[in-house]
Amino acid sequence: MSARLHSEPADPLPARILVVRLGAIGDVVNALVFATAIKDASPGTEIGWVVHPLARPLVEGHPSVDRVHVWHKGAGLGEFLHVVRELRRTRYDLAVDLQRIAKSALVARLSGAPRVLGYDRARAKELSWLLTKERIPAGDLATHMVEHYLEFARHLGIADARARHVLPTVPEAEQWADDLVRELGAAPILVNLGATKPANRWKGERFGELAVALAKEHGAPVCYTGSEADRAVEAQARAVSDGTPGVRSLVGESDLSQLVSLSRRARLFVGCDTGPMHIAVACGTPALVLFGPADPRRTGPYAQPDSVVRVPPPCAPCNRKTCNQPRHACMEDITVELVRARAHAHLTANPVGHA
Repeated sequence: MSARLHSEPADPLPARILVVRLGAIGDVVNALVFATAIKDASPGTEIGWVVHPLARPLVEGHPSVDRVHVWHKGAGLGEFLHVVRELRRTRYDLAVDLQRIAKSALVARLSGAPRVLGYDRARAKELSWLLTKERIPAGDLATHMVEHYLEFARHLGIADARARHVLPTVPEAEQWADDLVRELGAAPILVNLGATKPANRWKGERFGELAVALAKEHGAPVCYTGSEADRAVEAQARAVSDGTPGVRSLVGESDLSQLVSLSRRARLFVGCDTGPMHIAVACGTPALVLFGPADPRRTGPYAQPDSVVRVPPPCAPCNRKTCNQPRHACMEDITVELVRARAHAHLTANPVGHA
């Protein structure tokens, strides 16, 4: 970097910092602002990261992450001890638990780092605060998670730490995305079908209706995105949209690095509260995010409050993984017409699309 984005911290930062943020995809995307803030203020500080394999592509090759420690989830005690030994050999000066659960705090504590920093007691989960030696000051639970992560940087002396989203650039994935956009003939609208939590999901038939409307009204290519786990909702969407020119499914056909590269080139992202949404936002792609049970002030599209599409009933936000009401109103009341109108307004006002 030619110019420093942050002022020098009051005291020198530790020479080696370990970050523990194992998953999920959206959480890792947002937590990376901590590593970027550290590197911007102190380029010589070495940063390691412990992560589960699913989110590994988000940290491996990242310009602010020097070393990646992969913990294979569910691989047993032997794998866990292997990771701990690897961390101890690296001799970190500070371990930072950004996940605030028992297993992430245990990894940070067993890393051998003399300083173990975590959340304040009120925001910690599963008594994880008992495993840390140092905690950030108490803060607002409703603040966006990106701001939570930046609090750690400020605690370490970077008073003006602010969010700068960076994701790894993989040449092969970039070429794949370039070739796909060339084949499509224009920057696509990405319609992401999945969401890990059942309560965050929209009906596949509605995604299909939306894709048909956007393709016909704007003549833009529309691509469904999602993982193998989204095959059922893909089938529902395709039952409506198959045969519509310009609508194509990429579900299960792209890896995480390719999704990042394609998101950088997308004209618009439409989807639910899920990891790929945070990827799109981190890439600077305009988004429309269908929000139901969660609080968008905390986990919504960062710095894009106008991107939220929401019709909250009195019970929202409840933050439940599954709905316990007779009718799942918070997602069912988000109609195709409402999302179509919001998308139409954006695409009409921005005819060239996201560069």
